[in-house]
Amino acid sequence: MLKSGFKQALAALSILAMASAAPAAAATHVAMVTSESGLGDKSFNDMMVEGMEKAKKDLGVEYVVIQPRSVSEFQSALARAAGQGFDIIIGSSFDMIGPMKEVAKAFPNQKFGLVDVGPDPIAPNVVSTVTKDWEGSFLVGYIAAKTTKTGTIGFVGGKDIPIIHRFFVGYYYGAKMAKPDVNVLESYTGSFTDPAGGKEYTLSLINQKSDINFAVAGATSAGVIDAAKGSNTFAIGVDSNQNYMAPGHVLTSMVKRVDTQAYDMIKSVVDGKFQGGVVKYYGIAEDGVSAAMDDNNKGLIADPVLKDVDGLKAKLLSGEIVVPNFFDLKPGQKEMGKPPMATPPSVANAK
Repeated sequence: MLKSGFKQALAALSILAMASAAPAAAATHVAMVTSESGLGDKSFNDMMVEGMEKAKKDLGVEYVVIQPRSVSEFQSALARAAGQGFDIIIGSSFDMIGPMKEVAKAFPNQKFGLVDVGPDPIAPNVVSTVTKDWEGSFLVGYIAAKTTKTGTIGFVGGKDIPIIHRFFVGYYYGAKMAKPDVNVLESYTGSFTDPAGGKEYTLSLINQKSDINFAVAGATSAGVIDAAKGSNTFAIGVDSNQNYMAPGHVLTSMVKRVDTQAYDMIKSVVDGKFQGGVVKYYGIAEDGVSAAMDDNNKGLIADPVLKDVDGLKAKLLSGEIVVPNFFDLKPGQKEMGKPPMATPPSVANAK
């Protein structure tokens, strides 16, 4: 019996030794390819990195950030990353759709993700997302129209492209629902990386009596916020919570949870549940967008307006209100949304 017990103990020790010597599971390796505004934009890219950090903490992944200097470098950056064997490569720019299609075709076994783009699937090995930014923009447009003292509010976009029009349509719809006679000015700087240009274009709108301006321009948005601070007007931030950038002068920020989107893509790989060729949506119902409220903008928005916003969210969830999505509008469409509202001339003509 003693001899048998000794053998059993020895066997158990051998199993423990083998277990302790077994290699740890390899970490999931992720590459993030930024938009041209890169890290430090205090907006879209920085928000995505928060998702990467959460994945690192919660899931034990390792990640690197690749920063192309221009749109023309997107394809080569993606191709180089694909050649290095990352478990998933995640991009962060609407302008990356074409380059990612090409690289995904050349590397069919590589998993890719593209955050916050359009409604069409990109490739069988690419998962993409759409943030219902038109819903979030609707909320801040309503707030702006209810808060303006001059009756004129503005919109400062980066490039004059469809995905930015999506923000404008939502903003316009919310503003007009709040106050049908509000004047909504529209402007595009032509760049996501030009804070000086953002300030210049914003000051031009302020000279036209716009006292609240919604910045949808990546790193350029910093100039919009700077102009608000210098002119004692309000800016509305975008993508991440930018209220802290000029406390008292950022009315709110239209937050897009691209951090959650990036995290979910990574988790799907870690869990072995990655599914390419699909588009996932993140809106009010999915906690994908919000109007940021914190100590930096406390008291800037009247309590009745905040109560209205809660009611609007409920109506969005019930389907009583359907905010128009620019991509769904037809050429020459005269009315949009539910309840219907006249399509802004700039959008109707563009379509």
